Amino acid sequence: MTTATKIAPPRFRIASLDDYDRIAQLEASQGLGTMPAADWRNLWANNPLWPRLREKWPVGWLFEDAAGRLVGSLVNIPTLYTFRGRELICANGRGWVSTPEYRSYALQLMSEYFDQPGAELFMNNTVALNAAPVLSALSQRVPLGDFQTSAFWVTGYRGFAKKVLQKMFGPAAGLLGDPAAVALWLKDRVSARALPAISNSFSIEFANGFDGRFNAFWKELVAQNAEKLLGVRDSRSLAWHFAFHLRTKRLWIMTATRNGVMRAYGILKRHDGADGIRRMQLVDYQTLEPDEDLLPGLLHGALERCKSENLFALEQVGCGIPKRAGFDTYAPHRHKFECWRFYFQAADPTIRAQLERPEVWDPSTFDGDASFD
Repeated sequence: MTTATKIAPPRFRIASLDDYDRIAQLEASQGLGTMPAADWRNLWANNPLWPRLREKWPVGWLFEDAAGRLVGSLVNIPTLYTFRGRELICANGRGWVSTPEYRSYALQLMSEYFDQPGAELFMNNTVALNAAPVLSALSQRVPLGDFQTSAFWVTGYRGFAKKVLQKMFGPAAGLLGDPAAVALWLKDRVSARALPAISNSFSIEFANGFDGRFNAFWKELVAQNAEKLLGVRDSRSLAWHFAFHLRTKRLWIMTATRNGVMRAYGILKRHDGADGIRRMQLVDYQTLEPDEDLLPGLLHGALERCKSENLFALEQVGCGIPKRAGFDTYAPHRHKFECWRFYFQAADPTIRAQLERPEVWDPSTFDGDASFD
């Protein structure tokens, strides 16, 4: 009879920016993707909040075994929110991972995350099935929208059908991609609703970056939504948030302008999944025209560009958000994730109670860690 070897408890410590190589190696060993080093460090070093927080904000938390090998990590990215006239510092957890033999200790990493004294708000919106029981016990679901569902258009039928068949039935099934693509195209032609025509009073354009117009837009957005929880979206914050995608040219910034003034925008990022489907994902849509839906106009341009660049799908994660109802209404397809993906918590019980009301939310994949990489 053999006796199982007892594993010594790992050593715990706070992470630093110099730990990138070891964290990246651990994440890769457990099937997670990681940014290049410079882009990863940018999440803190160029963060607009970092001058205020650098001396007291933990980059993350680590476990090392007796030999000094990294066996667990969770990183911790700060973002700024505004809610009812006050600022809230939000902690966004990312890359909660451990080697299999140390999984029983991984909960301590999440406990450190929720117990950190500098955070007033916590958001996690890339929650996987194995993490859902822990996040649901330590936090709660965002009360607005369905964050277990995505809505999407197919924009490249042949590529989409081939990848779906290969995922379901193996590589050889891709040979059936052409007839499946034709059947899917015919189904959409018959049943999908056409987007409304673009309003002639607005011009829809693609922008190269976040210029000064976004500062003026942000001020008006806050004034219109003083009772809502909003992640800060001035030009500097947006440029930092999407720096990786801007550098790699995987970001589309679309604007709707009337009389030379920006009245709405949509931000879309490239999001190719493990299924091989090349897709663009609507990350954020904001408008200063609540009585006129400008989203369909932006979607016309996004769909055409997806087709021209041989992308297979245009998607948004999280259905049932009133402001983005146009996406739900006209996108003909749905995908159900294995679990609910978006959880939040607030350190102050009073704020927590206020955030349990759906009308104070404007949630999207701009929040949390979902749109950083």
